[in-house]
Amino acid sequence: MKKSCLMIICLALLLVFSAGCKSGTNAGAKHAEEIKVWDYFTGRQQELYHELVDQYNRSQDRYKVVTEYIPFNEVKKQLSVGAAGNAMPDAVFLDNVDNASFAAMGVLEDLTEKVEQWGQADRYYEGPLSSAVYEEKYYGIPFASNALALFYNKDLLKDAGISKPPETWSELKKAAKKTSKGQTKGFALSAVKSEESAFQFYPFLLSSGADLKQLHSKEAASSLQFLTDLVKEGAMSKEVLNATQDDLARQFAAGQLAMMINGSWNIERLREAGHLHYGITFIPKDQTFASALGGENMAVVKGKNTDGAWDFITWLIDPERLETLTAETGVFPPRKDLLESSSHWKTDDNLKAFIPIMEIASARGPSKNWPKISEALQTALQEALSESKTPKEALDEAAQKINALN
Repeated sequence: MKKSCLMIICLALLLVFSAGCKSGTNAGAKHAEEIKVWDYFTGRQQELYHELVDQYNRSQDRYKVVTEYIPFNEVKKQLSVGAAGNAMPDAVFLDNVDNASFAAMGVLEDLTEKVEQWGQADRYYEGPLSSAVYEEKYYGIPFASNALALFYNKDLLKDAGISKPPETWSELKKAAKKTSKGQTKGFALSAVKSEESAFQFYPFLLSSGADLKQLHSKEAASSLQFLTDLVKEGAMSKEVLNATQDDLARQFAAGQLAMMINGSWNIERLREAGHLHYGITFIPKDQTFASALGGENMAVVKGKNTDGAWDFITWLIDPERLETLTAETGVFPPRKDLLESSSHWKTDDNLKAFIPIMEIASARGPSKNWPKISEALQTALQEALSESKTPKEALDEAAQKINALN
Protein backbone atom coordinates (compact mmCIF):
# COMPACT_ATOMS: atom_id res chain seq x y z
CA MET A 1 0.00 0.00 0.00
CA LYS A 2 2.80 2.38 0.90
CA LYS A 3 4.63 1.47 -2.30
CA SER A 4 1.49 2.16 -4.33
CA CYS A 5 0.97 5.55 -2.70
CA LEU A 6 4.61 6.42 -3.26
CA MET A 7 4.41 5.49 -6.94
CA ILE A 8 1.26 7.57 -7.38
CA ILE A 9 2.88 10.58 -5.70
CA CYS A 10 6.02 10.27 -7.87
CA LEU A 11 3.95 9.94 -11.02
CA ALA A 12 1.91 13.03 -10.10
CA LEU A 13 5.07 15.04 -9.43
CA LEU A 14 6.53 13.88 -12.76
CA LEU A 15 3.41 15.01 -14.63
CA VAL A 16 3.40 18.37 -12.86
CA PHE A 17 7.11 18.86 -13.64
CA SER A 18 6.61 17.82 -17.25
CA ALA A 19 3.65 20.15 -17.68
CA GLY A 20 5.62 22.95 -16.08
CA CYS A 21 8.49 22.46 -18.52
CA LYS A 22 6.17 22.47 -21.51
CA SER A 23 4.37 25.53 -20.20
CA GLY A 24 7.67 27.33 -19.71
CA THR A 25 8.85 26.44 -23.22
CA ASN A 26 5.67 27.71 -24.85
CA ALA A 27 5.67 30.82 -22.77
CA GLY A 28 9.17 31.68 -23.93
CA ALA A 29 8.57 30.93 -27.64
CA LYS A 30 7.87 33.73 -30.11
CA HIS A 31 5.75 33.39 -33.18
CA ALA A 32 7.52 35.14 -36.05
CA GLU A 33 5.36 37.38 -38.24
CA GLU A 34 5.53 36.27 -41.87
CA ILE A 35 6.68 38.92 -44.36
CA LYS A 36 6.02 38.01 -47.99
CA VAL A 37 8.32 39.67 -50.53
CA TRP A 38 7.92 39.48 -54.32
CA ASP A 39 11.09 39.46 -56.42
CA TYR A 40 11.96 38.78 -60.05
CA PHE A 41 15.60 37.74 -59.59
CA THR A 42 17.16 34.92 -61.55
CA GLY A 43 20.55 33.21 -61.72
CA ARG A 44 23.32 34.40 -59.44
CA GLN A 45 21.29 37.38 -58.23
CA GLN A 46 18.56 35.03 -57.02
CA GLU A 47 21.08 32.76 -55.26
CA LEU A 48 22.70 35.65 -53.39
CA TYR A 49 19.34 37.18 -52.47
CA HIS A 50 18.03 33.90 -51.03
CA GLU A 51 21.23 33.46 -49.02
CA LEU A 52 20.71 36.89 -47.47
CA VAL A 53 17.04 36.18 -46.75
CA ASP A 54 18.05 33.03 -44.85
CA GLN A 55 20.65 35.08 -42.99
CA TYR A 56 18.04 37.68 -42.02
CA ASN A 57 15.62 35.01 -40.78
CA ARG A 58 18.35 33.49 -38.60
CA SER A 59 19.43 36.88 -37.26
CA GLN A 60 16.18 37.57 -35.38
CA ASP A 61 12.95 35.83 -34.40
CA ARG A 62 10.34 38.57 -34.78
CA TYR A 63 9.88 38.34 -38.56
CA LYS A 64 10.24 35.59 -41.13
CA VAL A 65 10.67 36.66 -44.75
CA VAL A 66 9.10 34.38 -47.34
CA THR A 67 10.16 34.98 -50.93
CA GLU A 68 7.94 34.58 -53.98
CA TYR A 69 9.28 34.76 -57.52
CA ILE A 70 7.22 36.81 -59.99
CA PRO A 71 8.63 37.12 -63.56
CA PHE A 72 9.76 40.66 -64.36
CA ASN A 73 7.16 41.19 -67.10
CA GLU A 74 4.41 39.98 -64.74
CA VAL A 75 5.12 42.20 -61.73
CA LYS A 76 3.01 45.16 -62.90
CA LYS A 77 0.13 42.92 -63.88
CA GLN A 78 0.22 40.96 -60.61
CA LEU A 79 0.35 44.14 -58.53
CA SER A 80 -2.69 45.50 -60.35
CA VAL A 81 -4.63 42.23 -60.09
CA GLY A 82 -3.54 41.69 -56.50
CA ALA A 83 -4.72 45.16 -55.50
CA ALA A 84 -8.19 44.31 -56.77
CA GLY A 85 -8.24 40.86 -55.17
CA ASN A 86 -6.36 41.68 -51.97
CA ALA A 87 -3.71 39.03 -52.72
CA MET A 88 -0.71 41.23 -52.10
CA PRO A 89 2.79 40.80 -50.65
CA ASP A 90 4.11 42.94 -47.81
CA ALA A 91 7.01 44.25 -49.90
CA VAL A 92 7.97 44.12 -53.55
CA PHE A 93 10.93 44.72 -55.84
CA LEU A 94 9.82 46.73 -58.85
CA ASP A 95 11.35 48.53 -61.81
CA ASN A 96 12.20 52.01 -60.53
CA VAL A 97 10.31 53.60 -63.42
CA ASP A 98 7.07 52.01 -62.11
CA ASN A 99 7.41 53.32 -58.56
CA ALA A 100 5.54 56.59 -59.15
CA SER A 101 2.66 55.01 -61.09
CA PHE A 102 1.90 52.48 -58.35
CA ALA A 103 2.23 55.18 -55.69
CA ALA A 104 -0.36 57.23 -57.58
CA MET A 105 -2.65 54.20 -57.76
CA GLY A 106 -2.59 53.93 -53.97
CA VAL A 107 -0.90 50.53 -54.02
CA LEU A 108 2.22 51.57 -52.09
CA GLU A 109 2.75 52.73 -48.51
CA ASP A 110 3.99 56.25 -47.78
CA LEU A 111 7.40 55.68 -46.17
CA THR A 112 8.36 59.32 -45.70
CA GLU A 113 8.34 59.28 -41.90
CA LYS A 114 10.35 56.07 -41.73
CA VAL A 115 12.88 57.30 -44.31
CA GLU A 116 13.38 60.55 -42.40
CA GLN A 117 13.85 58.69 -39.10
CA TRP A 118 16.26 56.31 -40.82
CA GLY A 119 18.37 59.32 -41.82
CA GLN A 120 20.38 57.77 -44.66
CA ALA A 121 18.63 59.12 -47.76
CA ASP A 122 21.35 61.73 -48.29
CA ARG A 123 23.83 58.93 -48.94
CA TYR A 124 22.09 58.02 -52.20
CA TYR A 125 22.63 59.38 -55.69
CA GLU A 126 19.99 61.93 -56.63
CA GLY A 127 18.84 60.03 -59.73
CA PRO A 128 17.98 56.72 -58.02
CA LEU A 129 16.49 58.48 -55.00
CA SER A 130 14.19 60.64 -57.14
CA SER A 131 12.68 57.51 -58.70
CA ALA A 132 11.26 56.55 -55.29
CA VAL A 133 9.57 59.93 -54.75
CA TYR A 134 6.02 60.83 -55.76
CA GLU A 135 4.49 64.22 -54.87
CA GLU A 136 7.44 64.92 -52.54
CA LYS A 137 6.89 61.75 -50.50
CA TYR A 138 8.89 58.52 -50.40
CA TYR A 139 7.12 55.41 -51.64
CA GLY A 140 10.17 53.20 -51.85
CA ILE A 141 13.94 52.98 -51.50
CA PRO A 142 16.44 52.37 -54.33
CA PHE A 143 17.93 48.89 -54.18
CA ALA A 144 20.18 48.48 -57.23
CA SER A 145 20.96 50.76 -60.13
CA ASN A 146 22.38 50.74 -63.61
CA ALA A 147 22.86 53.30 -66.34
CA LEU A 148 23.49 53.49 -70.07
CA ALA A 149 26.86 54.17 -71.67
CA LEU A 150 28.66 53.96 -75.01
CA PHE A 151 30.45 50.65 -75.54
CA TYR A 152 33.10 50.81 -78.26
CA ASN A 153 35.28 48.20 -79.93
CA LYS A 154 38.83 49.56 -79.69
CA ASP A 155 40.15 47.43 -82.54
CA LEU A 156 37.42 48.40 -85.01
CA LEU A 157 37.86 52.09 -84.22
CA LYS A 158 41.63 51.81 -84.58
CA ASP A 159 41.31 50.01 -87.91
CA ALA A 160 39.15 52.90 -89.14
CA GLY A 161 41.80 55.43 -88.11
CA ILE A 162 39.93 56.64 -85.02
CA SER A 163 42.23 57.19 -82.05
CA LYS A 164 39.66 57.82 -79.32
CA PRO A 165 35.94 57.23 -78.76
CA PRO A 166 33.56 59.98 -79.94
CA GLU A 167 32.47 62.62 -77.45
CA THR A 168 29.92 64.56 -79.53
CA TRP A 169 27.07 63.65 -81.87
CA SER A 170 29.10 64.91 -84.80
CA GLU A 171 32.05 62.71 -83.85
CA LEU A 172 29.73 59.77 -83.28
CA LYS A 173 28.25 60.06 -86.77
CA LYS A 174 31.68 60.27 -88.40
CA ALA A 175 32.99 57.29 -86.42
CA ALA A 176 29.86 55.23 -87.10
CA LYS A 177 30.12 55.84 -90.85
CA LYS A 178 33.83 55.01 -90.95
CA THR A 179 33.40 51.73 -89.05
CA SER A 180 30.39 50.52 -91.05
CA LYS A 181 31.82 47.88 -93.36
CA GLY A 182 30.20 44.73 -94.74
CA GLN A 183 28.25 42.93 -92.02
CA THR A 184 29.51 45.32 -89.36
CA LYS A 185 27.59 48.48 -88.50
CA GLY A 186 29.17 51.45 -86.80
CA PHE A 187 26.50 52.11 -84.18
CA ALA A 188 23.29 50.75 -82.68
CA LEU A 189 20.78 51.43 -79.97
CA SER A 190 17.69 49.39 -79.16
CA ALA A 191 14.57 50.78 -80.86
CA VAL A 192 12.37 47.74 -80.21
CA LYS A 193 8.72 48.43 -79.31
CA SER A 194 9.16 48.12 -75.55
CA GLU A 195 10.41 50.04 -72.54
CA GLU A 196 13.95 49.33 -73.73
CA SER A 197 13.70 51.82 -76.61
CA ALA A 198 12.25 54.59 -74.43
CA PHE A 199 15.10 53.91 -72.00
CA GLN A 200 17.71 54.16 -74.78
CA PHE A 201 16.26 57.20 -76.51
CA TYR A 202 15.93 59.21 -73.27
CA PRO A 203 19.65 60.20 -73.00
CA PHE A 204 19.59 61.63 -76.54
CA LEU A 205 16.48 63.66 -75.76
CA LEU A 206 18.04 65.07 -72.58
CA SER A 207 21.38 65.75 -74.26
CA SER A 208 19.67 67.94 -76.85
CA GLY A 209 18.55 70.26 -74.05
CA ALA A 210 14.92 69.12 -74.23
CA ASP A 211 12.81 67.02 -71.88
CA LEU A 212 9.41 65.33 -71.87
CA LYS A 213 7.62 68.69 -71.62
CA GLN A 214 9.41 70.02 -74.70
CA LEU A 215 8.81 67.36 -77.34
CA HIS A 216 7.45 70.06 -79.69
CA SER A 217 10.80 71.88 -79.57
CA LYS A 218 13.47 71.97 -82.27
CA GLU A 219 15.92 70.53 -79.72
CA ALA A 220 13.78 67.43 -79.20
CA ALA A 221 13.31 67.02 -82.95
CA SER A 222 17.08 67.26 -83.46
CA SER A 223 17.68 64.26 -81.16
CA LEU A 224 15.36 62.01 -83.16
CA GLN A 225 16.58 63.47 -86.45
CA PHE A 226 20.16 62.59 -85.51
CA LEU A 227 19.27 58.92 -84.97
CA THR A 228 17.17 58.83 -88.13
CA ASP A 229 20.07 60.24 -90.15
CA LEU A 230 22.33 57.47 -88.85
CA VAL A 231 19.97 54.92 -90.41
CA LYS A 232 19.58 56.88 -93.65
CA GLU A 233 23.35 57.22 -94.04
CA GLY A 234 24.03 53.53 -93.40
CA ALA A 235 25.78 54.00 -90.06
CA MET A 236 23.03 52.19 -88.14
CA SER A 237 20.90 49.29 -89.36
CA LYS A 238 17.14 49.60 -89.56
CA GLU A 239 17.13 46.21 -87.80
CA VAL A 240 17.50 48.10 -84.51
CA LEU A 241 13.70 48.39 -84.69
CA ASN A 242 13.58 44.73 -83.62
CA ALA A 243 16.74 44.52 -81.52
CA THR A 244 16.73 44.27 -77.73
CA GLN A 245 19.64 45.36 -75.56
CA ASP A 246 20.67 41.70 -75.23
CA ASP A 247 20.59 41.37 -79.03
CA LEU A 248 22.95 44.32 -79.32
CA ALA A 249 25.33 42.77 -76.78
CA ARG A 250 25.48 39.55 -78.79
CA GLN A 251 26.16 41.46 -82.02
CA PHE A 252 28.84 43.56 -80.32
CA ALA A 253 30.51 40.44 -78.90
CA ALA A 254 30.53 38.93 -82.41
CA GLY A 255 32.25 42.00 -83.87
CA GLN A 256 29.16 43.04 -85.83
CA LEU A 257 28.90 46.39 -84.05
CA ALA A 258 31.66 48.96 -83.56
CA MET A 259 29.66 50.94 -80.98
CA MET A 260 26.42 50.47 -79.07
CA ILE A 261 24.38 51.90 -76.22
CA ASN A 262 24.08 49.39 -73.40
CA GLY A 263 24.29 48.86 -69.65
CA SER A 264 26.57 47.32 -67.05
CA TRP A 265 24.49 44.15 -66.74
CA ASN A 266 25.90 43.01 -70.10
CA ILE A 267 29.56 43.35 -69.09
CA GLU A 268 29.63 39.72 -67.94
CA ARG A 269 28.26 38.56 -71.31
CA LEU A 270 31.02 40.49 -73.10
CA ARG A 271 33.65 39.14 -70.71
CA GLU A 272 32.64 35.62 -71.68
CA ALA A 273 33.45 36.47 -75.30
CA GLY A 274 37.08 36.47 -74.19
CA HIS A 275 38.79 38.02 -77.19
CA LEU A 276 36.91 41.33 -77.14
CA HIS A 277 39.00 44.49 -76.76
CA TYR A 278 36.51 47.21 -75.82
CA GLY A 279 35.98 50.29 -73.71
CA ILE A 280 33.09 52.13 -72.05
CA THR A 281 32.52 55.87 -71.89
CA PHE A 282 29.85 58.60 -71.76
CA ILE A 283 27.19 58.59 -74.45
CA PRO A 284 28.29 61.27 -76.95
CA LYS A 285 26.63 64.61 -76.33
CA ASP A 286 24.89 67.43 -78.13
CA GLN A 287 24.49 70.11 -75.44
CA THR A 288 25.40 68.03 -72.38
CA PHE A 289 26.31 64.49 -71.40
CA ALA A 290 23.29 62.45 -70.28
CA SER A 291 22.33 58.92 -69.34
CA ALA A 292 19.17 57.10 -68.29
CA LEU A 293 18.83 55.37 -64.95
CA GLY A 294 17.71 51.77 -64.66
CA GLY A 295 17.39 49.37 -61.76
CA GLU A 296 14.89 48.47 -59.08
CA ASN A 297 13.43 49.87 -55.91
CA MET A 298 11.99 48.16 -52.86
CA ALA A 299 8.53 49.29 -51.85
CA VAL A 300 6.01 48.38 -49.15
CA VAL A 301 2.44 47.53 -50.10
CA LYS A 302 -0.17 49.75 -48.49
CA GLY A 303 -2.11 48.21 -45.63
CA LYS A 304 0.30 45.32 -45.13
CA ASN A 305 2.96 44.74 -42.44
CA THR A 306 4.82 48.03 -42.88
CA ASP A 307 7.04 47.69 -39.79
CA GLY A 308 8.15 44.18 -40.68
CA ALA A 309 8.75 45.01 -44.33
CA TRP A 310 10.72 48.13 -43.42
CA ASP A 311 12.84 46.17 -40.93
CA PHE A 312 13.84 43.72 -43.67
CA ILE A 313 14.42 46.44 -46.28
CA THR A 314 16.76 48.48 -44.08
CA TRP A 315 18.60 45.31 -43.04
CA LEU A 316 19.07 44.25 -46.67
CA ILE A 317 20.31 47.63 -47.93
CA ASP A 318 22.93 47.95 -45.22
CA PRO A 319 26.16 48.79 -47.14
CA GLU A 320 27.91 45.51 -46.32
CA ARG A 321 25.03 43.34 -47.52
CA LEU A 322 24.17 45.57 -50.47
CA GLU A 323 27.75 45.35 -51.68
CA THR A 324 27.58 41.56 -51.61
CA LEU A 325 24.41 41.48 -53.65
CA THR A 326 25.37 44.06 -56.25
CA ALA A 327 29.10 43.44 -56.72
CA GLU A 328 28.67 40.03 -58.32
CA THR A 329 25.66 40.77 -60.50
CA GLY A 330 26.76 43.55 -62.86
CA VAL A 331 24.75 46.30 -61.20
CA PHE A 332 25.64 49.22 -58.98
CA PRO A 333 24.59 50.21 -55.47
CA PRO A 334 22.53 53.42 -55.54
CA ARG A 335 24.37 54.51 -52.40
CA LYS A 336 27.09 57.02 -53.22
CA ASP A 337 28.98 56.24 -50.00
CA LEU A 338 29.23 52.56 -50.92
CA LEU A 339 30.10 53.01 -54.59
CA GLU A 340 32.87 55.47 -53.78
CA SER A 341 34.38 53.52 -50.87
CA SER A 342 34.29 49.97 -52.26
CA SER A 343 37.29 48.73 -54.22
CA HIS A 344 35.21 46.31 -56.34
CA TRP A 345 33.98 48.81 -58.89
CA LYS A 346 37.35 50.60 -59.01
CA THR A 347 39.52 47.62 -59.92
CA ASP A 348 37.65 46.66 -63.10
CA ASP A 349 38.21 49.20 -65.90
CA ASN A 350 34.81 48.60 -67.47
CA LEU A 351 32.87 48.80 -64.22
CA LYS A 352 34.91 51.83 -63.12
CA ALA A 353 33.84 53.70 -66.24
CA PHE A 354 30.24 53.67 -65.01
CA ILE A 355 30.93 55.47 -61.72
CA PRO A 356 30.94 59.04 -63.16
CA ILE A 357 28.07 58.08 -65.48
CA MET A 358 25.96 57.08 -62.46
CA GLU A 359 26.33 60.63 -61.17
CA ILE A 360 24.58 62.11 -64.22
CA ALA A 361 22.04 59.34 -64.87
CA SER A 362 18.46 60.64 -64.85
CA ALA A 363 15.42 58.70 -63.72
CA ARG A 364 12.78 58.29 -66.42
CA GLY A 365 9.97 60.61 -65.40
CA PRO A 366 9.40 60.09 -62.57
CA SER A 367 5.70 60.16 -63.45
CA LYS A 368 2.56 58.29 -62.55
CA ASN A 369 1.85 58.24 -66.29
CA TRP A 370 5.20 56.80 -67.33
CA PRO A 371 3.80 53.61 -68.97
CA LYS A 372 1.81 55.74 -71.43
CA ILE A 373 4.61 58.29 -71.82
CA SER A 374 6.98 55.46 -72.63
CA GLU A 375 4.60 54.04 -75.20
CA ALA A 376 4.40 57.42 -76.94
CA LEU A 377 8.21 57.64 -77.09
CA GLN A 378 8.51 54.08 -78.37
CA THR A 379 6.03 54.81 -81.15
CA ALA A 380 7.79 58.03 -82.15
CA LEU A 381 11.14 56.25 -82.37
CA GLN A 382 9.69 53.43 -84.46
CA GLU A 383 7.89 55.82 -86.80
CA ALA A 384 10.94 58.01 -87.37
CA LEU A 385 13.48 55.22 -87.88
CA SER A 386 11.13 53.35 -90.23
CA GLU A 387 10.60 56.67 -92.10
CA SER A 388 6.82 56.41 -91.87
CA LYS A 389 6.89 59.91 -90.31
CA THR A 390 9.45 62.65 -90.02
CA PRO A 391 11.10 62.99 -86.60
CA LYS A 392 9.21 66.24 -85.98
CA GLU A 393 5.86 64.71 -86.94
CA ALA A 394 6.50 61.68 -84.74
CA LEU A 395 7.47 63.76 -81.70
CA ASP A 396 4.64 66.26 -82.21
CA GLU A 397 2.20 63.37 -82.07
CA ALA A 398 3.95 61.95 -78.98
CA ALA A 399 3.70 65.38 -77.34
CA GLN A 400 -0.05 65.51 -77.99
CA LYS A 401 -0.52 62.07 -76.38
CA ILE A 402 1.55 63.01 -73.36
CA ASN A 403 -0.09 66.42 -72.90
CA ALA A 404 -3.50 64.73 -72.95
CA LEU A 405 -2.49 62.74 -69.85
CA ASN A 406 -2.24 65.87 -67.67
